[in-house]
Amino acid sequence: MIRTHVISALVLSMAGLALADPGKWEPEKTYALMAGVLEWQDKNLSPFPKENRQDRALEATMKKAGVPADHIVFLEDKAATQKGIQEKLREVCGMAAEGSTLIFYFAGHGMQDDGGEIYLANYDADTAKKKATCVATADVTRIISKNFKGSRVMLFADCCYSGGLAKVVRDFDKATASAACLTSATASNISTAEWTFTASLVAIFGGDGAADTSGDGSITLKEADAFVAGEMRFKEGQLTRGASTTSFDSGFVLASVDAAKKPKDLPGPWKFHEYCEVEWKGEWFRSQVIDGREGEWKVHYFGFKDSDDEWVPAKRIRKPQGISATGGDKVQVEWKHKWYPATVMKVEGDFAYIHYEGFGVEWDEWVTGKRLKKK
Repeated sequence: MIRTHVISALVLSMAGLALADPGKWEPEKTYALMAGVLEWQDKNLSPFPKENRQDRALEATMKKAGVPADHIVFLEDKAATQKGIQEKLREVCGMAAEGSTLIFYFAGHGMQDDGGEIYLANYDADTAKKKATCVATADVTRIISKNFKGSRVMLFADCCYSGGLAKVVRDFDKATASAACLTSATASNISTAEWTFTASLVAIFGGDGAADTSGDGSITLKEADAFVAGEMRFKEGQLTRGASTTSFDSGFVLASVDAAKKPKDLPGPWKFHEYCEVEWKGEWFRSQVIDGREGEWKVHYFGFKDSDDEWVPAKRIRKPQGISATGGDKVQVEWKHKWYPATVMKVEGDFAYIHYEGFGVEWDEWVTGKRLKKK
């Protein structure tokens, strides 16, 4: 009889855990440090155009979502120095109360040294003295761990090697705060000079239904990760994936879908915003479904003007095809206009993770088919 009660209690307890609310983002309890750097003192760091900058659009989206204006510190260009970022991150962490959420966002250049350390290129960064003059991802870990007393940390970076923030997340696995990150690239890869990643965050926190793959009216962390990965894969040819601590539920809700941004229901097998490949004069081009009617779909070709959008029948549209490589393949990989012998370690979608023969594992990286050819 005692055993029966114990088993029943365990079953009820497990059921309660399974039904536990994964939580929902509370903008009013959120504090954010955002740094957008598009120019640098070091001439080795190329500037980016400032027109239509999406970092400011993300700031506006956060405010519209309900984050109080005095909870957000935005450091733009010359203000985003090493000292400025570090001091303001401490300040914002100190402002946050128990139960709050911290957002850290960076856009600009990212760098990696020979030892694999990842650095965010602040305005006064010196590429010859990264360790002394840049904000290292390790600095982000140290400052947040020491000064933030809230419950949740969300990290976003739109720069080369931004996947290095996953290390920051892993460092929080034994901490009291939960942590998660979304980034524009992996820790071993450079990133696009476009705003695609940050624009994805604008869409997510702005309640764009394209990110709601389940169609339940909410955009979860898991859905946000998949949305970012799709946008970067098909629009920029980049691999990225998010990371989170075991305590950060993938079902955590980041936003509710705005009724005005709910995707249109289309007839047939294709959904609005779905990625595809479309045949045109014997070649297949990466595209996206933007409308549909009985027997045909309207598509937008990535890299082409809106005026090139067209309606295509079922025979001209297919699911995206991945890279033609498998684990163990001996290949040649292009790096800075030279080809090096390498081995494919694993494959994911359009990307192959390769190891260069004769080089250490710190040189391992993800590459697309454009940089790879069979021996």
